[in-house]
Amino acid sequence: MPTTAPADQPYLREGGAMGALISAFDWSATPLGALASWPQSLKTAVSLVLRARQPMFIGWGADYISLYNDGYIAILGDKHPRALGQSMADVWSDIWAELQPLNEAVMRGESLSFENQPFQLTGRETPGPHYFTFTYTPLLDDAGEVAGIFCAAIETTATVRLAQEAQVAQAAQQALAVSEERLRLAVDAAEIAFWDVNVLDGNLIWQPRLRTMFGITTDEALSMDDFFAGLHPDDRAAVAQAFDAACDPQRRELYNIEYRTIGRDDGQVRWVAAKGRGLFDATGRCVRANGTAMDITSRKTVELALEVALEASRTGTFHWDIHGNQLTWDGALDRLFGLRPGQAVRSLDQFIALVHPDDRAEVIRRCERCRDAGDDFEMEFRVIYPDGSIHWLYDRGRTFLDPSGQAKTMTGACVDITEFVRVREALKLADRQKDDFLATLAHELRNPLAPLRTGLHLLQSFHSAAAGEAAQVLGIMQRQLDHMVHLVDDLLDIARIRQGKILLRQEPVSLQAMLDQAMEGVQTLLDAQALQVVRPSVDPALRVLGDPTRLVQVVGNLLNNAAKYTPRGGTVTLRAGAASDAGMLCIEVQDTGIGIPPDMLEHVFDRFAQVPQHVDRAQGGLGIGLSVVKGLVEMHGGRVTAESAGSGTGSLFRIWLPRVEAPVPAAVAPPAPAAGAGRHRVLVVDDNRDAAETFAMLLDLNGHEVLVAHDGPSAVEMAALHAPAVVFLDIGMPGMNGYETAARLRALPGAQGCTLVALTGWGSQSDQARSRAAGFDMHLTKPVDLAKVERLLSEAVRHEASASAH
Repeated sequence: MPTTAPADQPYLREGGAMGALISAFDWSATPLGALASWPQSLKTAVSLVLRARQPMFIGWGADYISLYNDGYIAILGDKHPRALGQSMADVWSDIWAELQPLNEAVMRGESLSFENQPFQLTGRETPGPHYFTFTYTPLLDDAGEVAGIFCAAIETTATVRLAQEAQVAQAAQQALAVSEERLRLAVDAAEIAFWDVNVLDGNLIWQPRLRTMFGITTDEALSMDDFFAGLHPDDRAAVAQAFDAACDPQRRELYNIEYRTIGRDDGQVRWVAAKGRGLFDATGRCVRANGTAMDITSRKTVELALEVALEASRTGTFHWDIHGNQLTWDGALDRLFGLRPGQAVRSLDQFIALVHPDDRAEVIRRCERCRDAGDDFEMEFRVIYPDGSIHWLYDRGRTFLDPSGQAKTMTGACVDITEFVRVREALKLADRQKDDFLATLAHELRNPLAPLRTGLHLLQSFHSAAAGEAAQVLGIMQRQLDHMVHLVDDLLDIARIRQGKILLRQEPVSLQAMLDQAMEGVQTLLDAQALQVVRPSVDPALRVLGDPTRLVQVVGNLLNNAAKYTPRGGTVTLRAGAASDAGMLCIEVQDTGIGIPPDMLEHVFDRFAQVPQHVDRAQGGLGIGLSVVKGLVEMHGGRVTAESAGSGTGSLFRIWLPRVEAPVPAAVAPPAPAAGAGRHRVLVVDDNRDAAETFAMLLDLNGHEVLVAHDGPSAVEMAALHAPAVVFLDIGMPGMNGYETAARLRALPGAQGCTLVALTGWGSQSDQARSRAAGFDMHLTKPVDLAKVERLLSEAVRHEASASAH
């Protein structure tokens, strides 16, 4: 490298190491050119920089060629000496993104100043950031144009870091002060006191708060003797044992105990929770023990109140550590499970062993679900006390999971519900007894209805040409009898619906035919009330899926209800068609009657519910017809609603039923009268003489040979002598009942071709099944429909003819 003596360049004199380096540098290879060709303004600036003690830097020209003095070497670090003559972009490549906009601003003529500016410099011994206070000033060339930048800088990293450390230290000191204050407040709020015992001499250092816990109001020195003297007598032994275990070099247990104190100066009883540890010297000897004490009197008071409440409510609590299969519960639960004094339950297996054997499998299954799937536990089960008495418990527990989602613990409560179960079972029994009563009532009502209906038929036959007054009386009697039969049927259906004993036939039913038959059933009542009936036409192709007989009953009940609650001359409207709900048909029965108060709308379908202000209406009924409607409609998968604007505004009932598309709907029409029943020998057996005699008279009037018996033995004797083709046999007879009589009749020679018909007031599905099992061919419910009797007799003729042909 060629050298030039600084003496040849006066502005480099007294420039130190950098002056000599600049003088010896080959500048001809840089944009600045040879030293001699530098403009005077640059020379002057370099002279100023080299003579300064403060770190200074020049970036000249468009590439900001670097020139600096001895003071700037420390800032450059390992970038020196290669930084000399390089562009600033190369020298400060690690922070050029930050410097470039500053340089461009200076080249526009701006002067900039920065204080403690951080930079992330590479190649430094200490990690960044590094801080600098510096100024950027434009340098002018000989023509007065900005040709470079001048930077005077001081590194302030040490000063900034010292200030930061001081700030951190101050913040830590403030945080410590805040923490100490919080600790003091927490200690004060929790009523915590600190104690320290010199085990060797028995001296005890007590804070004032601890003295308060022992009811000591003086400041004299205290010892361990004072401590033990202040303990409740019942707790002294346990405290001494716990303290000895903490100070024992072999055991070194945690001192953790709750005890009572009796105030020395005030006599007040307090509860204290104490914790602490023994301190041991190098030889293993316990020299000190210290720890904390907290007044827990309030907590203990609450716990005692809770214990009393749990005992009063016969409730106990438990905790199950599922991982360790450890079960703990309180004393109240010991009593609920009938444990003897000294007995304890510590595991799930021990708990299950106390459960009634019949409930044990289900308890195990549910506990396994809690353990394996994290389910909660809820169940009623029985336990057997040592005296053999059985008690019912309701147990509910909440399962808590660990971070992995596995069941970890369960906490819950158990309550004795023995009395509740007894009351519940008594209510169930009463409910069953009520349903049985309704069924029995229906049966008892049917028996007198049978001769009434038969007698009416006889009267109508005897007086077919009677005067108008007689015919009117007979019509009234017929309507009232039909009304009573309807009430009895509803009573029986209420019980059947509640017991789930109604079986539905599911088949396509013509909507129009169903409405026709329902209307026929109530036409007499509608006419008697002089009610106008509005019935828009119904699409004959529409069909509903259900039981024809029951659907007719549903619509008939609604029409009957409308007729009963609509004054004479009113209007009843029956509409039906496709519903807006997909797959449903809608039937509407609307009347201009007394209406329904708003508070009764949601109750009109309840059993025995009636509008209060109209209970005294003679034709009000028992309040069961609408309940039957609701039950039957819901059994068909439909729903029913009631609407009314209030009293005197009429009512609107809507039924939605499943629609069905079927090629051939089942026609619902009254059965055609039987023709050609022929003459039969018929035996009527009934202990109710009125029923038997009137039924026999009716059969005789229709041309049959009739025999009558009033008990089972007489019936068997008559059947053996006269071989009747059909026997109508009552079930509920004293002595030999109908089932026994049927068995005796079937045992007679040649009696296999005889048609046995059960004629009874019992009409449930189970009653009919029992009749079939006893050998009856048919089951008729009193009061019997005489059209059914004629059809039955016709079937018997065909059966006899078929048997003779074979």
